[in-house]
Amino acid sequence: MLKTKYLAFFLLLGICLVAKGQSLVITGHVYDAETKSYLPYANIATKSNSIGTATNSLGEFKLIIPDNNQQDSLIVSFIGFKSKTIAIPATSQTIEVILMKEQTQLDEVLLKGFTAETIVKKAIDQIPNNYFDKAYVSSGFYRVSSQKDAQYIHLSEAVFDVYHSKESKPYRQFKLHKKRSIKDEAASKGIDLGLRPTGVYGFDIVNNLDQMDFLNKKGLKEHSFKISGHVIVNGKEAYKVSFDQLKSSNSGYKGYLLIDKSSFAFLYFDFGLSPKGVHNHKFGDAGLRAMMKIMGIQITMDKNQYQIEYKKIGTKYYLNKVGNDASLHFKSDRNHYNYRADTRVDYIVNSTNFDNVKPFSNDETLNKGKLIEQQNSNLDPDFWRDYTIILPTHDFGEIAKKLQANNQANDLRIKAEDAISKLPKDKQLRIDSILQFYNDHEIFNGNALVLFDNKILLNKSYNNEFTKNQPDSQFRIGSLSKSFTSMVIMQLENEGKLRLQDSISNSLPDYKNGQITIAELLSHQSGIPDFLGSRDYSVEILSKSFSLGEVVNKFCSDSLNFKPGTKFEYSNSNFTILALIAEKIEKKAFEKILADRIFTPLQMSSSFLEPSEDTTRLVTAYLYGIPEPKYHPQNVTGAGGITSTTKDLLKWSEALDKKSLLPEAKMKELFEPRIAYTDWDAFYGYGWMIDDYKFSASKKHKIVYHPGTDLGFYTMFLKQPDTGITIILLNNTGEFPRFEISELMLNELN
Repeated sequence: MLKTKYLAFFLLLGICLVAKGQSLVITGHVYDAETKSYLPYANIATKSNSIGTATNSLGEFKLIIPDNNQQDSLIVSFIGFKSKTIAIPATSQTIEVILMKEQTQLDEVLLKGFTAETIVKKAIDQIPNNYFDKAYVSSGFYRVSSQKDAQYIHLSEAVFDVYHSKESKPYRQFKLHKKRSIKDEAASKGIDLGLRPTGVYGFDIVNNLDQMDFLNKKGLKEHSFKISGHVIVNGKEAYKVSFDQLKSSNSGYKGYLLIDKSSFAFLYFDFGLSPKGVHNHKFGDAGLRAMMKIMGIQITMDKNQYQIEYKKIGTKYYLNKVGNDASLHFKSDRNHYNYRADTRVDYIVNSTNFDNVKPFSNDETLNKGKLIEQQNSNLDPDFWRDYTIILPTHDFGEIAKKLQANNQANDLRIKAEDAISKLPKDKQLRIDSILQFYNDHEIFNGNALVLFDNKILLNKSYNNEFTKNQPDSQFRIGSLSKSFTSMVIMQLENEGKLRLQDSISNSLPDYKNGQITIAELLSHQSGIPDFLGSRDYSVEILSKSFSLGEVVNKFCSDSLNFKPGTKFEYSNSNFTILALIAEKIEKKAFEKILADRIFTPLQMSSSFLEPSEDTTRLVTAYLYGIPEPKYHPQNVTGAGGITSTTKDLLKWSEALDKKSLLPEAKMKELFEPRIAYTDWDAFYGYGWMIDDYKFSASKKHKIVYHPGTDLGFYTMFLKQPDTGITIILLNNTGEFPRFEISELMLNELN
């Protein structure tokens, strides 16, 4: 596995500070009096500015008040709003803070004797007067989170001190108190995500002016500046100066600055890569790019947006908080990965100390070139209760459990590889041993059928203390049902009963988002939100019975997440709507359509959407050893709900190979890559996923597949057609590492 330990995200910082010996905890929300919406990243600080924090993206905050600050008061502020002063209560409690907008002119300001350029240059000239000149120590907290689509692959937090000096060396030092960090080793492909001390130092823009590509001498010439109004910041007027790069032939920035009208101090920066030149942006310095070339890694940055704020303490201004949203695209043909990581960094300075300040000793200081995330980790949640932090929007512990489970699955795969490598070169023995290995570890407990060279290599049940599966046991197959729905739609298209470019409104004239096409539904490019992704909707889906029309009208008719056809977003709603369209065209229930068009012709006698009277072979699914909650599978018609067996799914696989349900040209359309599904390192066709980087065998073979999830039922159906490989895995004891197991099998079969 590639270990690029030299590689770090030169991202933002996130900080909140330690408050030892606390006896008071203030929590609450900050919101807009006019819109009633919560204000993200608002400031909450003591009047003395000795401690402070900020709200998270949901407007929530938590502040620990030490004993010596309980006679102080809190000031809550947000740019463009009137600040509010609140007495610190005598006991720990939750408060709701309402802020009102400042009434200020936002039109373009005409200033006699000043231009945008002269304001910016004057602010630069005033830096020695406005910012720190004596050594001090700031204490803070940062959080870095990285996601591939909606899935976390890395999360870290750190509490630390920074020594700052302009008088003599050392000018900056970093002392780490505690940090906790975890990442998905397999999903991140071994690339280390996080910050170095130099990254923490570097985003104090005012004190690193030469490094700022829009404020140094060259940057001032390559960007245009415009006065776009003025804003109230902490009760005082500030100039708002917007800027953008001049030419599209280079890489520059776009954003705005807030500059105090009386002192000409930089108060706030909001900027990112300019759309004019983002295609010219080069990640890292020349040395890093040379190293990446040697190692066969390509990194491009699609987004890098910053929000950086300063606050006044006494007569000087100091860094207060930083936010950063970045998107980096990692690709390696040599190591076979291609993914985008969306990263958010939050850093807030929680306290600033000026008394008896001295440099840190060498044994206290972290080397500026070391990743903070690579230092000793403390995952104990009790430790973090003593610190004021920016509240997470998702529970760190739950995310950590998920990432640890992913890492354990990867570790288990390595152990399985080692065990299998010692066995005789017999494919059937090795495939059985892979599944038995995971069964012995109580991870896979279900039915498996494996085809090699179009012949059955293995057909077996694997059980544990809960299960009594037999080779003919029936399992719900979850989202693998989408491949059946797409087949029905393509059959209707082949018969001239619909066209893929038809709008939904052709069949459902009263549907709210009728402009979306059939093709956009089939490839998850509609923008319709996933109704199973809504907690409120899921409660109803699991507790009541609905007709297909009711599901579509009640749960699949929300406002769109994006313009149809512009991006990919997996949504079960798409295929539920497709099932209703098929019903309208055929004038019969979708369960009957499936039976008439697929199950009966293929003699899939153990497969159904609606259960028959005989359900004795339908196994019970378990979640964490507890029988799954019962619900009505027809509520997810089209997107899921089908019950089948390994034997019936083999008939389905053979029909796909023989093109017995569709002409060959139409079959090819199902498996044509339509759009990237980056979360799975794949492309999506029409109801099928086409592997790009998930499986090593994709370097030489085309692999099509679709997993399925239905409460305790987990499914993998995978085909490598050119060598007659089909893998069918049906599990009824919850999640299992279906990709890791499939990878091991493919490697053995190939």
